[in-house]
Amino acid sequence: MKMKSSILWMAAIGLLISGCSNYRELNELGVIIGMGIDHNDDSENPYKVTYQVINPSGLSQTSTAGGKGLAVINYTITGKTLVEAFGKAASVIPRESNTTHLSLIIIGEKLARNELNLIFDSLDRGKYSRGSIPVFIARGKTAEDVLGIIEPLEITPGKNIISTTQNNQKLYGSSSEVLVYEIISSLLSEGKDASLPGISLSNASQKGKQTGNLETTNPTTIKVKGLAIFRKGKLVRWLDGETARAVQFVTSKVKNTPVVLPCKRGNVTINTIGVKSKILTEIHHEKPVIHTDINMMGELLETSCELNLSDPKVLKEYEKKMEEELKKQIKKTLSITQKEKSDIFGFGDALSRTNPVYWRQNKKNWDDLFSEAEISMKVNVDIINSGIRMEPYKPK
Repeated sequence: MKMKSSILWMAAIGLLISGCSNYRELNELGVIIGMGIDHNDDSENPYKVTYQVINPSGLSQTSTAGGKGLAVINYTITGKTLVEAFGKAASVIPRESNTTHLSLIIIGEKLARNELNLIFDSLDRGKYSRGSIPVFIARGKTAEDVLGIIEPLEITPGKNIISTTQNNQKLYGSSSEVLVYEIISSLLSEGKDASLPGISLSNASQKGKQTGNLETTNPTTIKVKGLAIFRKGKLVRWLDGETARAVQFVTSKVKNTPVVLPCKRGNVTINTIGVKSKILTEIHHEKPVIHTDINMMGELLETSCELNLSDPKVLKEYEKKMEEELKKQIKKTLSITQKEKSDIFGFGDALSRTNPVYWRQNKKNWDDLFSEAEISMKVNVDIINSGIRMEPYKPK
């Protein structure tokens, strides 16, 4: 027993020693938390990569805590490939670079319109790659521009982008996080195209990259702006507002969102909750028919009309109105994606599972088949709550 106990103690000490051998102080590492990838006009070095590195001495935002400088520092490198750019970063980043804390990737719009495939090859194949990193498209701007903003509310631009996107998904639903592995899956798929959330700058000015951005009530800020849709790995169009939100309805990614319906003297606002959708592709007379079946619950949160909300018939009437309104919005979005031959919903993927024989024979022509496919849609809304007040406020 003594011998066994001694062996266990020696093993524990060995683990402790080996655990410390890789230890590095934070101020010895260049911890990369954000990466921007842009097109570079130099054909010899077609990629411009911006690395956002934590500045440990600037993380504290109070002078009493000894904070010095900004929380992050950006380094921009050009290269023939992303791997080469990372290697060349060693010539400007004065610490050993580390990507294990990379929290987001931003791709410039100009580069996204060329092709994503080569970008994600290195992100998937790389030694330190991770599939759980969210990806965004810098709309009308470069990724370098977006990462250069000094954020007034968050410590870093990356934290602001992720928080804003998550808030949008919770409260409006026109955007949602898309992770690296999801993009790679879409790029490899023959029956689904990619879509990515867009980000841009509000009140853009040169001050946004200076500390003066913290000293104004109307600063330059980063905002969620639209959904980029792709065809064969290339950005072809942007969706905005209700058309972008319709994508999230079809893919069940909407959590809460207000839908405004007109009434005689104003509007009724119904908030959707519990959205669940199913997609199916069937073949009729050798042609595909795409089905969407969407079920949701709603809460009537606001009205400026004189409605008797205690009457079940009134609620049924607005359930039908909401169903028709959402059908119109979703059909509009489907029509756009069919025109662009961009199957961002994965109807082709659904077909490959339900009718593999037809899919194998026709997958090379799926772009054309999808663009001409008939649409069949069901939307079911149940209003489960109309608030504690049965009548709207009336002017005296």
